Amino acid sequence: MAETREIWVLPELESSAEEISKLTLGLLSEAKDIAERVGGTVTALVLSDQSQDYSDVFGEYGVARAYVFIDPALEYFSVEAYAAALLEKAREDQPWLFIMGDTTVGREIAPRLAALLETGLISKCARIDLTLPEGPVFFRPIYGDQLYQEIVFQAERPMLVTMDPRVLNIAPVSRKSKVITTVIEPKLSPETIKTRHLDFLQADFQTVDVTEADTIVSAGMGAIADDLLPLVEELAGLIEGTVGTTRPVVDEGKISKERMIGQTGKVVSPEVYLAMGISGATHHIGGIQESGKIVSINRDPRAAIFQNSDVGIAADIKDVLPVLIDKIKQARKDGRIL
Repeated sequence: MAETREIWVLPELESSAEEISKLTLGLLSEAKDIAERVGGTVTALVLSDQSQDYSDVFGEYGVARAYVFIDPALEYFSVEAYAAALLEKAREDQPWLFIMGDTTVGREIAPRLAALLETGLISKCARIDLTLPEGPVFFRPIYGDQLYQEIVFQAERPMLVTMDPRVLNIAPVSRKSKVITTVIEPKLSPETIKTRHLDFLQADFQTVDVTEADTIVSAGMGAIADDLLPLVEELAGLIEGTVGTTRPVVDEGKISKERMIGQTGKVVSPEVYLAMGISGATHHIGGIQESGKIVSINRDPRAAIFQNSDVGIAADIKDVLPVLIDKIKQARKDGRIL
């Protein structure tokens, strides 16, 4: 194990430095926070088929070094190609900690790398106790987020962790750091890659992860009747928003759990959050406090949601939604909104 506590972080990057996701900024912030607490350094990893320069954004989040892996096989995400590209350098550097998001990418690559490096993996980590840096304690939710499991690594090997996106906070550093970039060409053999990219299917903005959405139309118990839920979905479509919901709606089986927002669901920070028929329970409010504007419709004028809203409409959703949808359609037709 290297003497210096080196923290590797795998940001999920877009094709340009101008398109950086909240997840990536959260991971970079988390890595820097850990480094400051244990006296370590942060190394960011970039995998691509061509040279990419993210030094500006990396510098804003305290990254000391960047490894840029360049190979034709890295044009699109491939768990086989990514793992093969990272493996040799990981064995050489033996990073103290390697964090990535608990996302589709992280959940695929982390177990494979853990097996290849003969080390352990902690998935969906929610908190790290660094009171004793030589023996950090990792916490992950279990039993439907009702309890936390405490885990420690026994062997002196790289610690692989996928971080729960809900716990990541974005915090740029006060002084921009200078990033040392090293280009690595792994020269991956095509024979080692068993799967290949065929095509991209255009994502429907209504299916965008709620943690990344700029606009969310969220349906509570007051908006899931058979005649109302289609209107909520239509409204989301008109304003290019994604659909969110609350735990009771998920428990009813009306909307999938991946859309659940709140302290036991996903924490969101859209520019606009529309709460349809949501009472405003504390655990739900805890998941929407970072929203730019919160607009609520509820027929109960005493609903707690109004205390946390920028705009509140005390009315029956059955009366409001059809009118609102018609006005938006007419405004688009008249060219008043695009």
